[in-house]
Amino acid sequence: MQNVIVKEKVGILDIKKAKKIISYVVQVTEPRWRKYDECWADIDELIIRRGYEQGGFEFFKLVPLLKKSQIYTIDRLGSVMGNYKSEKKYQRDYAGGLESTFYTDLKQSRYGQVGNAFYLSIEEFLNTKAGKPGSRFWSLLWQMLICTHYLKENYNSSFSNYLRKKFSQYKGTNDVLESYILECSKEGWEDFKLQVKPWNELYGIGENVFDFILGDLKEADGITTASFKLDVNNIYFFQATGIDKLIKEINREEVINFINSLDMKYSLREVNKGIYTYCSLTESYNYGFCRSREKCIICPVSNICEKQIG
Repeated sequence: MQNVIVKEKVGILDIKKAKKIISYVVQVTEPRWRKYDECWADIDELIIRRGYEQGGFEFFKLVPLLKKSQIYTIDRLGSVMGNYKSEKKYQRDYAGGLESTFYTDLKQSRYGQVGNAFYLSIEEFLNTKAGKPGSRFWSLLWQMLICTHYLKENYNSSFSNYLRKKFSQYKGTNDVLESYILECSKEGWEDFKLQVKPWNELYGIGENVFDFILGDLKEADGITTASFKLDVNNIYFFQATGIDKLIKEINREEVINFINSLDMKYSLREVNKGIYTYCSLTESYNYGFCRSREKCIICPVSNICEKQIG
């Protein structure tokens, strides 16, 4: 295990108390985060739904609209950019709103019927306030269209095929079965990620989100055990409790090292999910104890945290 630099005490909080806080949070939310499991059979849908749920964008609430329009597949969404020949990088003045050139072209069916259906889905999502668009809404939609087009053109509209090809390259074989991926050990999967960096070709997706896409596959213990997504809710939790002061720096690598150093009975991904569930706005109806001073008061471990509610 990599050496972790931590401060033994800051104010009222120390490593022992931090472990107690995190252990409680993960344990009390377990009935909920156990339901986050996903299936490999849905992998081609997961890259769309989970891959672009970033920056506060509640993508899962857009999904029903895409399904209603019958365009919620890599193949269908990937067809939108089939005739696009210009710059692939997101440009706000070109694709940053329903009145932009790109969305006007979608509306007028210059990118086909699927493009028009995509426009109508986005319009309805915004007009009905079906979900939160977040801070990067337009850039994430653009990146999703570029990524699905890439998978359509190069991997037969399949994220599953993409992963198999990348894993085959890693193993030095022609074509591995899905079972080779699902049965991969934690150490093997970490080495695969280190050597291949399979997120590099997935536009708009980095290692953090790549882990989130695959992090709850119930058939793949090695993958899920090695996965971790440092999202805004995890960061807020560390800040609200004061645990951030015990971590060298709040970035993905240092947070992972810190959690591993606590030697908890839960896996890295389970801790990750527990913190998210306890602290996220999405789950705040049943939890949200770090988001409200009223709820903070009744939290059983609030007496040993710094209660930086904001």
